[in-house]
Amino acid sequence: MENSIPKEFIEKIKENKKYASISEDIVIKEIENYMKRFQADTEQIYDDKFAIKVIRKELHRLYSSYQTKGKKKRDAMLQSLKKLIEKKASSSEVLELTNTLLETTLATKERIPNYPTIYQKIFQKTGNPSSIIDIGSGLNPISIPYMKLQNITYHSYDIDTEDITFLNKFYKSLNINGKAEILDARDKEKLTQLPKTDIILMFKLYDLIVPKAKKQKKLGEEIINLLMTKTKYLVASFATKTLTRKSMKLPRRIGFEMMLDRNQLKYELIETDNEIYYVVSKKN
Repeated sequence: MENSIPKEFIEKIKENKKYASISEDIVIKEIENYMKRFQADTEQIYDDKFAIKVIRKELHRLYSSYQTKGKKKRDAMLQSLKKLIEKKASSSEVLELTNTLLETTLATKERIPNYPTIYQKIFQKTGNPSSIIDIGSGLNPISIPYMKLQNITYHSYDIDTEDITFLNKFYKSLNINGKAEILDARDKEKLTQLPKTDIILMFKLYDLIVPKAKKQKKLGEEIINLLMTKTKYLVASFATKTLTRKSMKLPRRIGFEMMLDRNQLKYELIETDNEIYYVVSKKN
């Protein structure tokens, strides 16, 4: 089906700058999802403003709603961070500039007050990892200095091509054994190809890839079970506040907890002021 979608239509979806850097494969998948949902074909949707609106809305839900306007400044900040590390600046100087980089996305910006302790709490439950996979990472890998690990192999995956390019520059600049790649977390075939690792991070991802539809709930269960074949621990986090900063009435994800229990998976909770973390492992 991919070859049947006109290049011009893909470009029309992406001509809005909010969606320009999202991987073309992800855009194609959302077009295909729309076509299945509305039983449409390429001729029907090519000039359909409603189709463009619906597809962009889903892309916005998956990614764009968590962005800020700081992308253009990132490369200069990274060069400054590299120079600080090369001259062996104090950890406080390094973390100050790290925070400035983390402020360029909403998800990492709101996590800044908790980064100093959140990894400590996670690693108390998992032990210090030698390898981490970060799915739907955004710019979360920039928080690696907060992990305080001597040696780490870090694999990060996201759908934004510009973020992937930037993260690979980040790993190289800081001499981190890391690699960033494009990945749709809903693609089970691609998930089977992930390397085995000590911990998999899924910060604020599950709610995005598993909407409330019952059909998608089954997909979420399959994804979690698949990922647990790749790791000892999976850390999934969920927002406890809305995008408008209002506290949720039911911050715990009871359905998620029931799914874990049904699949013989245990979990421990870590809570911050705006996020709840499930540290998931297999029952003995």
